[in-house]
Amino acid sequence: MKRCTYCGRENEDDALCCRECGTRFADSRAHGGWQGPETVTGGILPHLKIRWFVGFAALLTLLTVVSMRLPHRARSGAAPRISVLASWSSNGQQFIIFRPEPPTAEVTYADLVPACADGNVHPQTVRSFGELFPVRDAQQTNFSLYYVALPVRTSPVPGRPAAAYTPGSYTIAYTPTENGCRVRAGVALRRKGIGDYAGRLLSCWDHKSLARLFVKSHQDPVFVVFEPLTNTVQGKP
Repeated sequence: MKRCTYCGRENEDDALCCRECGTRFADSRAHGGWQGPETVTGGILPHLKIRWFVGFAALLTLLTVVSMRLPHRARSGAAPRISVLASWSSNGQQFIIFRPEPPTAEVTYADLVPACADGNVHPQTVRSFGELFPVRDAQQTNFSLYYVALPVRTSPVPGRPAAAYTPGSYTIAYTPTENGCRVRAGVALRRKGIGDYAGRLLSCWDHKSLARLFVKSHQDPVFVVFEPLTNTVQGKP
């Protein structure tokens, strides 16, 4: 008698497959015959996996193309900009309060550039972890800028005081130097609809974290240079 290795059923010695579950015996595969469940599923599953992978890749490609096209349409309207609300000097530091326009825009980056920097020329950029950053040049030597207040609640950065929460505006501070400087900020519009969800998926992939699904995505920023500001310590007006 032959004992089936799959279900344990005993079969006749000349049986080609198990009469209980249909599994084909090893010594009968050379003679052909009906395939058991393990051979059928073994042939189907790889094809199903390939189809699922192709379908997911096609969907992700479609969402990516749509998300890349939406920002260009949005930018054809009013370009994002910065409105300076107040500025003053105190204790050897320059403070600036500003907000992005439109109100739904976000500031994704800020640094200091030389006073002679042309705000009408878009800087060279590099992409890192899905985010766009300007390439710094040799003339940028002042890296003292930090955030004093933000319109979102954040965790404190080591070595810096915790940023306060101020809805609707940003406050930055930096230490002036002999060479004048201007503030440059990256202002990005938020994505909407399918472009937002596509952006979140891409962010999850870039950061290798599903938590990015719950973070609003934004378009590539437009880098805006503020009007020249005094670097003389005068005290708050």
